[in-house]
Amino acid sequence: MSELLDQALEPLQHHPTLSPGDRILAAMSGGVDSSVMAALLHRAGYQVIGISMQLFDKRTIQGSDGKCCTLDDFHDARRVAHQLGFPHYVMDFENQFRETVIEGFIQGYLEGETPSPCIRCNQHLKFSALMDRAVALEAPFVATGHYATITYATGHWHLRRASDPGKDQSYFLFHHNQATLARTLFPLAHLTKPEVRRLGTELGLHLAEKPESQEICFVTQDRYDAFIEAEGRDPGLGEGDIRHVDGRVLGRHQGYWRHTVGQRRGLGVAFAEPLYVVRTEAATNTVWVGLEADLMARDLVARDLNWVHAAPQGPIVCEARIRSRSPEAEALVIPLPDGRAKVSFAEVQRAIAPGQAVVFYQDGEVLGGGWIDGHPERTVM
Repeated sequence: MSELLDQALEPLQHHPTLSPGDRILAAMSGGVDSSVMAALLHRAGYQVIGISMQLFDKRTIQGSDGKCCTLDDFHDARRVAHQLGFPHYVMDFENQFRETVIEGFIQGYLEGETPSPCIRCNQHLKFSALMDRAVALEAPFVATGHYATITYATGHWHLRRASDPGKDQSYFLFHHNQATLARTLFPLAHLTKPEVRRLGTELGLHLAEKPESQEICFVTQDRYDAFIEAEGRDPGLGEGDIRHVDGRVLGRHQGYWRHTVGQRRGLGVAFAEPLYVVRTEAATNTVWVGLEADLMARDLVARDLNWVHAAPQGPIVCEARIRSRSPEAEALVIPLPDGRAKVSFAEVQRAIAPGQAVVFYQDGEVLGGGWIDGHPERTVM
């Protein structure tokens, strides 16, 4: 074996509960990451069962032409499994995906939020529904191609950033708890993307150089508004006001749900300085705009909190990330009586968007997170 292959297999050999020959359900999308992940587990001697998740039927979702979850992807996954000699199945999760991801995605925009469907998919499909299937197949573990690190110390499981900061996906995984981390494997945690491709070549996988898929699998070219229209979910409110934060009406829009916080292009409003969407208001069919300074804020309120280990008993100082590609920033998290939390940053943050996740870290470890609430005025102090 090559030095890189040895390096990749070494963490599996030191996993605290993984035993030689254990059965593992490997989630295979047909991409290079999940294929190399499954190949590594098979190479290490585990009983791998490859599973591709049928999430939606492109024939029934108009306006969708995502680059993943296609028949070609499933053929790629099956080809890898057959080449290496482990079973592969395609399992139908369309109903769960529709109910928990697509409906949440549409409803989020209609409520004036900016949803994050990838997190919902991880939470409700890959690490819930798929784990249920693993139980039925007597597989103690589910493995995915995510770039994040799971460790065990001081009697608890810990979720940490991946070794490669450019590929780290820990932000998308804040929903994990002790029970799910104990059954989850991330074999790519200590590898970079170029190293994963090199391993794919070493292992003889035909898709080692396969391009990355787009982020939202069921939306074409990020045209979420076209997707909502094709789904017949336009709320039918018609045109509405574009208002400056000082109250002036500057123009008209064709649907508040077509606009997101931080947006600059496509407003169709002439103004002396660049304008940005500050918020959208579903109740009044209004898009509020302002200068870049109006996007800046220090505070947010988070709902539907999840803590990887245990909820804090009082305020905690940590780092918080308000979107997947934003840097972590020092913050004070204050639990509220209504079950939510107030998050106050040491420095102002740009374009805090309701519906996105805020994730809490300490020294590279994910403490937990929640969803940015679009109604902070409900806060009970």
